[in-house]
Amino acid sequence: MKKISDVRVVATSFLVSVSDVILNFTIAFFTGSTVMLAQGLQGLSDLTTSGILYIGVKRSKRKADKKYQFGYGREIFFWVLMAGIFMFLGTGGASVYFGYQQFSDPQPVSNAWVALFVLAFGMATNGYAFSLSVIRLRKLHHGLSWWHQLIRSSVAETKATFLIDFLGTSSAIIGFIALAVFVLTDNPAFDGLGAMAVGLSMMAVSVLLIRDVRDLIIGKAVEPDVARKIINTAESVPGVLSVLDLKTMYIGSARILVILEVHLRDKLETDEIERITDDIKSIIRQNITEVQHIQVEIETPENELK
Repeated sequence: MKKISDVRVVATSFLVSVSDVILNFTIAFFTGSTVMLAQGLQGLSDLTTSGILYIGVKRSKRKADKKYQFGYGREIFFWVLMAGIFMFLGTGGASVYFGYQQFSDPQPVSNAWVALFVLAFGMATNGYAFSLSVIRLRKLHHGLSWWHQLIRSSVAETKATFLIDFLGTSSAIIGFIALAVFVLTDNPAFDGLGAMAVGLSMMAVSVLLIRDVRDLIIGKAVEPDVARKIINTAESVPGVLSVLDLKTMYIGSARILVILEVHLRDKLETDEIERITDDIKSIIRQNITEVQHIQVEIETPENELK
């Protein structure tokens, strides 16, 4: 499976969002469709979110310095949070408001067929951007279902683009259905219903985004299967009797901090201890590529200290 970079995923989502904003707002102006206005707001939300994420990805890749000794990787979590808040309070709420106005006091909609064509185009472009996020998640978490990939992954920027491009695709589908029903019934209230549905979907996605990144900001540890893999890998090193304790934390998108307490066999020389420590770090980094920083502490079990 081909490798998709985080920059490509975010940049593609950004370009698709630019297209959505220009086309949907233009068509909304000429047709008077609230669905197209909601699509334009959804595109604006995606555009802003993608722009925020692009800034976040770039800033999070800065090298560690004396002030931020583990690097700037966690900064991406902050930018994802800002994107989620904007999506919920701004564009999602606005779409619901304008949709309700059209539903309660329907205004005429013209040239609906043009709007349907633009919505079909939006399905294709957002679908392509969405596919890149899916490919990247599968590459990073091979063997897991897409749901587990979405829930368990720490690649916050890709998960965010996954959600907003899924939202862009589903919103285009919702809008297409709403306008198609309007064409069949000639009832503008369906145009308002479609806009409200788009707005509510934006708000729902933003809640998922904020909830997920909250755990990463607090300091989420790796999943149990990853922790077991780290322990098993460390215990495979000759001279290591057991891992007494393991602490982990995500310090960025697909970046893990690992602190290990290990019990070594007795009567080792200092040089041997240093070699085993280096071997532990090396083999863990080889087997779990997300691990960026490892601290190995040599400890003795409490029962042997008595």
